[in-house]
Amino acid sequence: MIADRIKEHAENYSELFHIPLQLIFAIIMTESSGNVWAWRTEAHYRYLWDLRKKAPFRTLDKHERNNEIAPKDFGYIRGLSSRNTEWIGQQASWGCMQVMGAVAREYGFTEAFPQLSDPGQGIYYGCKHLDTLRNVWLEKYGWAGVAAAYNAGSVRFGKDCELVNQHYVDTVAGHGAADLFKRMEATA
Repeated sequence: MIADRIKEHAENYSELFHIPLQLIFAIIMTESSGNVWAWRTEAHYRYLWDLRKKAPFRTLDKHERNNEIAPKDFGYIRGLSSRNTEWIGQQASWGCMQVMGAVAREYGFTEAFPQLSDPGQGIYYGCKHLDTLRNVWLEKYGWAGVAAAYNAGSVRFGKDCELVNQHYVDTVAGHGAADLFKRMEATA
């Protein structure tokens, strides 16, 4: 069940970013079951944001992957976090939409990562990301493709011609986005 404070922010950002409300609710239920305090470290996550260059961080070498210690050239916000805290925070998903810390940084988030658990912050950055993904993927793959990209970073297919994260898309559909996904398929 989605709390009133989540609903209010979801409704506002649905209107602001022109994202279907049912998709926002379905992603929230899939990602966190509506738990605003949800967070998860994802050491396998490779997309990091370079705060100094305001661009994606360089490719990690094999010794840097899955390491809790940040490389010396990895920037951080002095007075807010340490280099290693920034490193781990960018590789974690936060709040009810489970926004990755690095994605939030890319969109201009400059606060401490736990603030992404505030529904106003987390839903804003989640919807901002959906807005970007919609502009890239909607026309070709519909809202199901946008949901797939929200989870995997892009739309990717396996050898069986099914989305690599089809289970995720099916789960989002099961949480209320099925009609939205079907409507798009019908117009294709």
